[in-house]
Amino acid sequence: MKKIKLRSHKKMKLSTKISTIIVIVIICVYLLLDYSGKKILPVIMKQAETDCKKMAIVIIKNSINDEVLSSLQEDMYDVIQNNAGEIQTVDFNSIIVNKFLTEMTNIVSDNLKKLEKGKIDDISFINTDEYDIKNLKNGVISEVPMGIITNNVLLSNIGPKIPVKLSLIGNVISSVETNISNYGINSALIEVYARVEVTEQVIIPFQTKNIKIVNNIPVAIKVINGNVPEYYSNGKLNESSNILSIPIESD
Repeated sequence: MKKIKLRSHKKMKLSTKISTIIVIVIICVYLLLDYSGKKILPVIMKQAETDCKKMAIVIIKNSINDEVLSSLQEDMYDVIQNNAGEIQTVDFNSIIVNKFLTEMTNIVSDNLKKLEKGKIDDISFINTDEYDIKNLKNGVISEVPMGIITNNVLLSNIGPKIPVKLSLIGNVISSVETNISNYGINSALIEVYARVEVTEQVIIPFQTKNIKIVNNIPVAIKVINGNVPEYYSNGKLNESSNILSIPIESD
């Protein structure tokens, strides 16, 4: 009787081996990307966010130059006094302030768009010694080395570098804020600040994040003088004051 030989299935076919290797590679790549998304990218994004804020503040501060500030004149303040010369209210000349805000907003927005598109030749105040001009012309604000995820000073600058870009989202919002404080015995010190708010999108490979940047820039200081009060003497009230309404103990 002729014996029937059974084929051995111990040896895997070549196609099965290749399919298994491909599946393993896909799983490993997925796990690596998942780990990067949870551990590595947040660290890189934090540094990228810091770099973008720094650059945006440089743009905002330097956009308010002497030419823009020249629109703020001495008559921007409307001071209302009573018959005795005492200050009642201090207000702003709305026409002058609105002109200043409009001009400042347009310049800041225009410079941020130029930076985004790499047109830095039109932004005269960019420090060529501090920034890589070649990268800026490609729209890259900075490059974050992978070594930064180690939190080690010696290793923070090694490894491949991740390019960081920014994109202006929405409009630049600007307003004027004031701080009024006593100045001497009969004066008020008025400090005027330009408040600029910008919303930017930080862009790195595989991830983006929206950030809001708010910066207050001093633009004007003015001292408004009033009458010297009769009851003020060397910083103290005294018994000879003729308008006192509260009793004062004698020494």
